Amino acid sequence: MHRIVSGTTHGLADTESFVGLLDRLPEHLPGVEGAFFRPGRELFVTRAPGRLDLMGGIADYSGALVLELPIAAAAHVALQLEEGDALTVVSLASDERAAPRRYEMSLADFVRAGEPVSYADARERFAADAARHWAAYVAGAFLVLMRERGYVFDRGARLLIRSEVPEGKGVSSSAALEVAVMRAVAAGYGINLSPRETALLCQRVENLVAGAPCGMMDQITAACGEADRLLALLCQPGELRESLRLPPELAVWGI
Repeated sequence: MHRIVSGTTHGLADTESFVGLLDRLPEHLPGVEGAFFRPGRELFVTRAPGRLDLMGGIADYSGALVLELPIAAAAHVALQLEEGDALTVVSLASDERAAPRRYEMSLADFVRAGEPVSYADARERFAADAARHWAAYVAGAFLVLMRERGYVFDRGARLLIRSEVPEGKGVSSSAALEVAVMRAVAAGYGINLSPRETALLCQRVENLVAGAPCGMMDQITAACGEADRLLALLCQPGELRESLRLPPELAVWGI
Protein backbone atom coordinates (compact mmCIF):
# COMPACT_ATOMS: atom_id res chain seq x y z
CA MET A 1 0.00 0.00 0.00
CA HIS A 2 1.22 3.48 -0.86
CA ARG A 3 1.00 6.22 1.73
CA ILE A 4 1.56 9.95 1.46
CA VAL A 5 4.69 11.00 3.34
CA SER A 6 4.87 14.60 2.10
CA GLY A 7 2.27 16.93 0.63
CA THR A 8 -1.47 16.36 0.37
CA THR A 9 -4.19 15.50 -2.13
CA HIS A 10 -5.88 18.80 -1.18
CA GLY A 11 -9.10 16.84 -0.88
CA LEU A 12 -9.32 16.41 -4.66
CA ALA A 13 -11.28 13.28 -5.50
CA ASP A 14 -9.40 12.68 -8.76
CA THR A 15 -6.02 12.87 -7.04
CA GLU A 16 -7.16 10.52 -4.29
CA SER A 17 -8.40 8.15 -6.99
CA PHE A 18 -5.05 8.29 -8.79
CA VAL A 19 -3.12 7.60 -5.59
CA GLY A 20 -5.45 4.66 -4.92
CA LEU A 21 -4.89 3.40 -8.45
CA LEU A 22 -1.17 3.00 -7.70
CA ASP A 23 -2.08 0.09 -5.40
CA ARG A 24 -4.04 -1.59 -8.21
CA LEU A 25 -1.60 -1.19 -11.08
CA PRO A 26 -1.43 -4.82 -12.28
CA GLU A 27 -5.07 -4.71 -13.37
CA HIS A 28 -4.50 -1.46 -15.28
CA LEU A 29 -1.35 -2.43 -17.17
CA PRO A 30 -2.13 -5.26 -19.59
CA GLY A 31 0.95 -6.35 -21.46
CA VAL A 32 3.33 -5.03 -18.79
CA GLU A 33 5.13 -7.83 -17.02
CA GLY A 34 5.69 -7.54 -13.28
CA ALA A 35 5.35 -4.42 -11.18
CA PHE A 36 5.78 -1.18 -13.11
CA PHE A 37 7.13 0.69 -10.09
CA ARG A 38 9.81 -0.76 -7.81
CA PRO A 39 8.37 -1.64 -4.39
CA GLY A 40 9.58 0.45 -1.48
CA ARG A 41 10.87 3.34 -3.58
CA GLU A 42 9.57 6.88 -3.43
CA LEU A 43 6.96 8.07 -5.93
CA PHE A 44 6.31 11.69 -6.88
CA VAL A 45 2.70 12.43 -7.83
CA THR A 46 1.65 15.65 -9.57
CA ARG A 47 -1.50 17.12 -11.08
CA ALA A 48 -2.30 19.84 -13.63
CA PRO A 49 -5.74 20.88 -14.93
CA GLY A 50 -7.07 21.64 -18.37
CA ARG A 51 -8.54 25.08 -19.03
CA LEU A 52 -11.61 26.79 -20.44
CA ASP A 53 -11.08 29.94 -22.49
CA LEU A 54 -13.57 32.64 -21.49
CA MET A 55 -12.03 35.57 -23.36
CA GLY A 56 -9.20 35.99 -25.80
CA GLY A 57 -8.87 32.67 -27.58
CA ILE A 58 -6.67 33.08 -30.64
CA ALA A 59 -5.41 36.39 -29.19
CA ASP A 60 -2.98 34.20 -27.27
CA TYR A 61 -0.77 34.16 -30.38
CA SER A 62 -0.71 37.96 -30.66
CA GLY A 63 0.03 38.53 -26.99
CA ALA A 64 -3.31 40.10 -26.05
CA LEU A 65 -5.19 39.95 -22.75
CA VAL A 66 -7.04 36.68 -22.13
CA LEU A 67 -9.28 35.36 -19.37
CA GLU A 68 -8.94 31.67 -18.50
CA LEU A 69 -10.54 29.24 -16.06
CA PRO A 70 -8.95 25.95 -14.90
CA ILE A 71 -11.38 23.05 -15.24
CA ALA A 72 -11.95 20.08 -12.95
CA ALA A 73 -10.52 17.55 -15.43
CA ALA A 74 -6.79 17.13 -14.95
CA ALA A 75 -3.71 15.11 -15.83
CA HIS A 76 -1.86 13.14 -13.14
CA VAL A 77 1.69 11.82 -13.26
CA ALA A 78 3.52 9.44 -10.92
CA LEU A 79 7.31 9.40 -11.29
CA GLN A 80 9.89 7.08 -9.78
CA LEU A 81 13.62 7.50 -10.27
CA GLU A 82 15.44 4.58 -11.87
CA GLU A 83 19.05 3.42 -11.82
CA GLY A 84 20.70 3.83 -15.20
CA ASP A 85 19.44 6.17 -17.91
CA ALA A 86 16.26 4.46 -19.12
CA LEU A 87 13.10 6.53 -19.48
CA THR A 88 9.93 4.42 -19.43
CA VAL A 89 6.54 6.05 -19.87
CA VAL A 90 3.13 4.41 -19.64
CA SER A 91 0.01 6.45 -20.37
CA LEU A 92 -3.26 4.92 -19.24
CA ALA A 93 -6.24 5.26 -21.55
CA SER A 94 -9.29 7.10 -20.22
CA ASP A 95 -11.21 3.95 -21.14
CA GLU A 96 -9.73 1.37 -18.78
CA ARG A 97 -10.62 -1.40 -21.23
CA ALA A 98 -8.17 0.01 -23.78
CA ALA A 99 -4.48 -0.89 -23.75
CA PRO A 100 -2.15 1.75 -22.29
CA ARG A 101 0.39 3.53 -24.47
CA ARG A 102 4.04 2.83 -23.71
CA TYR A 103 7.25 4.59 -24.71
CA GLU A 104 10.85 3.76 -23.85
CA MET A 105 14.13 5.48 -24.62
CA SER A 106 17.51 6.17 -23.10
CA LEU A 107 18.12 9.69 -21.84
CA ALA A 108 21.58 9.28 -23.36
CA ASP A 109 19.84 9.58 -26.74
CA PHE A 110 19.31 13.26 -25.92
CA VAL A 111 23.07 13.81 -25.66
CA ARG A 112 25.57 14.01 -28.51
CA ALA A 113 29.28 14.76 -28.06
CA GLY A 114 28.61 15.77 -24.47
CA GLU A 115 25.91 18.31 -25.35
CA PRO A 116 22.10 18.10 -25.54
CA VAL A 117 20.82 17.37 -29.03
CA SER A 118 19.11 20.17 -30.92
CA TYR A 119 15.38 20.72 -30.77
CA ALA A 120 15.24 20.03 -34.51
CA ASP A 121 16.79 16.59 -33.98
CA ALA A 122 14.31 15.84 -31.20
CA ARG A 123 11.33 16.93 -33.34
CA GLU A 124 12.53 14.68 -36.13
CA ARG A 125 12.85 11.76 -33.72
CA PHE A 126 9.27 12.04 -32.45
CA ALA A 127 7.76 12.96 -35.82
CA ALA A 128 9.15 9.78 -37.38
CA ASP A 129 6.42 7.64 -35.80
CA ALA A 130 2.97 9.23 -35.61
CA ALA A 131 1.77 6.56 -33.19
CA ARG A 132 4.44 7.60 -30.69
CA HIS A 133 4.44 11.35 -31.24
CA TRP A 134 2.49 11.78 -27.98
CA ALA A 135 5.71 10.92 -26.12
CA ALA A 136 7.28 14.20 -27.27
CA TYR A 137 5.07 16.02 -24.74
CA VAL A 138 6.54 13.84 -21.98
CA ALA A 139 10.16 13.15 -22.87
CA GLY A 140 10.47 16.71 -24.13
CA ALA A 141 10.52 17.95 -20.53
CA PHE A 142 13.88 16.24 -20.01
CA LEU A 143 15.46 17.77 -23.12
CA VAL A 144 14.13 21.25 -22.35
CA LEU A 145 15.60 21.09 -18.84
CA MET A 146 18.91 19.97 -20.34
CA ARG A 147 19.01 22.80 -22.86
CA GLU A 148 17.41 25.65 -20.91
CA ARG A 149 18.60 24.89 -17.39
CA GLY A 150 21.79 22.93 -18.10
CA TYR A 151 20.54 20.03 -16.01
CA VAL A 152 22.41 16.73 -16.31
CA PHE A 153 20.24 13.68 -15.62
CA ASP A 154 22.31 11.03 -13.89
CA ARG A 155 19.37 8.68 -13.36
CA GLY A 156 16.48 7.49 -15.47
CA ALA A 157 12.82 7.46 -14.52
CA ARG A 158 9.53 5.63 -14.84
CA LEU A 159 6.41 7.72 -15.40
CA LEU A 160 2.80 6.66 -15.17
CA ILE A 161 0.25 9.05 -16.67
CA ARG A 162 -3.51 9.27 -16.46
CA SER A 163 -5.32 12.24 -17.94
CA GLU A 164 -9.03 12.96 -17.80
CA VAL A 165 -8.69 16.10 -19.94
CA PRO A 166 -10.41 15.33 -23.27
CA GLU A 167 -8.02 15.34 -26.21
CA GLY A 168 -8.78 17.50 -29.23
CA LYS A 169 -11.63 19.40 -27.55
CA GLY A 170 -9.92 22.76 -27.07
CA VAL A 171 -9.41 22.46 -23.31
CA SER A 172 -5.61 22.16 -23.34
CA SER A 173 -5.00 18.47 -22.79
CA SER A 174 -1.41 18.86 -24.01
CA ALA A 175 -0.64 21.73 -21.61
CA ALA A 176 -2.09 19.79 -18.67
CA LEU A 177 0.12 16.82 -19.57
CA GLU A 178 3.24 18.96 -20.03
CA VAL A 179 2.80 20.80 -16.73
CA ALA A 180 2.06 17.63 -14.75
CA VAL A 181 5.15 15.96 -16.25
CA MET A 182 7.40 18.99 -15.69
CA ARG A 183 6.25 19.22 -12.07
CA ALA A 184 6.95 15.51 -11.54
CA VAL A 185 10.41 15.72 -13.10
CA ALA A 186 11.26 18.82 -11.07
CA ALA A 187 10.08 17.18 -7.84
CA GLY A 188 11.83 13.88 -8.51
CA TYR A 189 15.18 15.40 -9.45
CA GLY A 190 15.09 18.29 -6.98
CA ILE A 191 14.89 21.06 -9.59
CA ASN A 192 13.46 24.32 -8.27
CA LEU A 193 10.97 25.86 -10.72
CA SER A 194 8.45 28.62 -10.10
CA PRO A 195 4.94 28.11 -11.54
CA ARG A 196 5.60 30.72 -14.24
CA GLU A 197 8.95 29.18 -15.17
CA THR A 198 7.30 25.76 -15.30
CA ALA A 199 4.76 27.14 -17.77
CA LEU A 200 7.37 28.78 -20.00
CA LEU A 201 9.48 25.62 -20.11
CA CYS A 202 6.38 23.60 -20.99
CA GLN A 203 5.62 26.00 -23.83
CA ARG A 204 9.07 25.20 -25.21
CA VAL A 205 8.28 21.49 -24.97
CA GLU A 206 5.18 22.01 -27.10
CA ASN A 207 6.73 24.46 -29.58
CA LEU A 208 10.23 23.06 -29.99
CA VAL A 209 10.00 19.33 -29.25
CA ALA A 210 6.43 18.41 -30.16
CA GLY A 211 6.47 20.99 -32.96
CA ALA A 212 3.04 22.41 -32.14
CA PRO A 213 2.68 26.21 -32.34
CA CYS A 214 1.04 27.84 -29.33
CA GLY A 215 1.32 30.85 -27.09
CA MET A 216 1.71 30.55 -23.34
CA MET A 217 -1.94 30.88 -22.31
CA ASP A 218 -2.59 27.17 -21.86
CA GLN A 219 0.57 26.33 -19.94
CA ILE A 220 0.33 29.33 -17.61
CA THR A 221 -3.29 28.49 -16.79
CA ALA A 222 -2.35 24.87 -16.04
CA ALA A 223 0.60 25.93 -13.88
CA CYS A 224 -0.74 29.08 -12.20
CA GLY A 225 -4.54 28.82 -12.28
CA GLU A 226 -6.67 28.35 -9.18
CA ALA A 227 -9.95 26.51 -8.81
CA ASP A 228 -13.04 28.70 -9.25
CA ARG A 229 -10.94 31.74 -10.14
CA LEU A 230 -10.55 33.46 -13.51
CA LEU A 231 -6.95 34.07 -14.52
CA ALA A 232 -6.32 37.36 -16.34
CA LEU A 233 -3.15 37.03 -18.40
CA LEU A 234 -1.36 39.36 -20.80
CA CYS A 235 0.15 36.78 -23.13
CA GLN A 236 3.17 38.86 -24.07
CA PRO A 237 5.35 38.98 -22.06
CA GLY A 238 3.41 36.38 -20.05
CA GLU A 239 2.28 38.76 -17.32
CA LEU A 240 -0.27 37.58 -14.77
CA ARG A 241 -2.63 40.50 -14.19
CA GLU A 242 -5.02 39.24 -11.52
CA SER A 243 -7.06 36.31 -10.29
CA LEU A 244 -10.81 36.90 -10.03
CA ARG A 245 -13.02 34.69 -7.89
CA LEU A 246 -16.23 33.53 -9.54
CA PRO A 247 -19.34 34.66 -7.63
CA PRO A 248 -20.84 31.67 -5.77
CA GLU A 249 -24.09 31.95 -7.74
CA LEU A 250 -22.25 31.70 -11.09
CA ALA A 251 -21.21 28.49 -12.83
CA VAL A 252 -19.36 28.21 -16.14
CA TRP A 253 -20.02 25.42 -18.65
CA GLY A 254 -18.10 24.65 -21.82
CA ILE A 255 -20.18 23.28 -24.70
